[in-house]
Amino acid sequence: MKLLPLGMLLLLTAGCAQVQHYTPPAGAPQAQIRSEMDALSNYRNYLTLTEAPIVGCKYGRTVAVKPGRQLFAVRDKTSRPAGSISVEAAKPLHLVVDGAANAGRTCRIEFVSEFAPGARYVIKGGIIENPETYDSCQVKIFDEDTGAPLRMVEPPASKGNGCALDRLPLTVR
Repeated sequence: MKLLPLGMLLLLTAGCAQVQHYTPPAGAPQAQIRSEMDALSNYRNYLTLTEAPIVGCKYGRTVAVKPGRQLFAVRDKTSRPAGSISVEAAKPLHLVVDGAANAGRTCRIEFVSEFAPGARYVIKGGIIENPETYDSCQVKIFDEDTGAPLRMVEPPASKGNGCALDRLPLTVR
């Protein structure tokens, strides 16, 4: 019976963990980006834009060894932080958009983009609700000055990190 209060305490404190916010490396070239993403009006809906987690070997398996840092979090049409933030430029960034909507619907978009030093960008899109794209979201990044879309490419397929246990099948008993 003593384990129950301890387990509840762990769950409560785990929910209070601070989200790491993205900051570009000091001295690196930078660009500005702001969010106009829309999670639609429902208290269950949200979107996040984060850098991809860093993966590596841990206990013999490929896992996330460092979580991605968050650029934006969106509820309804409100993005936090408001306004523009700095991102590292002149280097490909692996970014992830995660979304959730009512009825347990989720979406995830992973892409790699490279921002030009000194440029200003806006990310638009969000959760899509129509009969053809029931569980979907879409995003595009545009140069604010020219209106040109930024190239967004799929990240390279993960080949694993050569971790010993990755070569063995997962067994469920």
